[in-house]
Amino acid sequence: MSNTILNQNTVIRQCLSLLPTEYLACPLLNYDMKKLSTEGLVKIFVAAQLGKWESYPEFEVNMRAHKDLMEYIGVDSISASQLSRRINDLDTGIVQNLFFKVVKELEYYTKGTTGLPRGVGKLRIVDATHIPLPPILSEWAYVTKGWTVVKMHTRLIVASPDVHYPDKIVP
Repeated sequence: MSNTILNQNTVIRQCLSLLPTEYLACPLLNYDMKKLSTEGLVKIFVAAQLGKWESYPEFEVNMRAHKDLMEYIGVDSISASQLSRRINDLDTGIVQNLFFKVVKELEYYTKGTTGLPRGVGKLRIVDATHIPLPPILSEWAYVTKGWTVVKMHTRLIVASPDVHYPDKIVP
């Protein structure tokens, strides 16, 4: 029996190492970015999602608590205001391309799966979620008085009883 304990920080680093982020290191994407590269920014937000960090100050506290994670991501220091500024400037097309690359890898690794048992096969389930927006910034998303939302449709692939992943998101 092994007494090895995997801490959450190790798991997060392993997940980050699987992301196809090579193109995010492009000098054109990181021009005039002295402290936090685009690749580092994306990795911090993925780590935050995996760690269930809910606010920029929580990102900052968790990153500072895990110096090895900061070193892995390639940052010396981080602040909540820096994260807020950088995420507002991030081109969403960059994250979309990363999503497409991850989906392609998942499709490759799950192409041999048979789906659910008893002849059901692979399922493609569509789910709709409302994302509420602040009324003052989203008149274009008006539904009713006091309710401005964007409806996101997500297609989930059920490749086997224990393997499922989103492959398409449409607003």
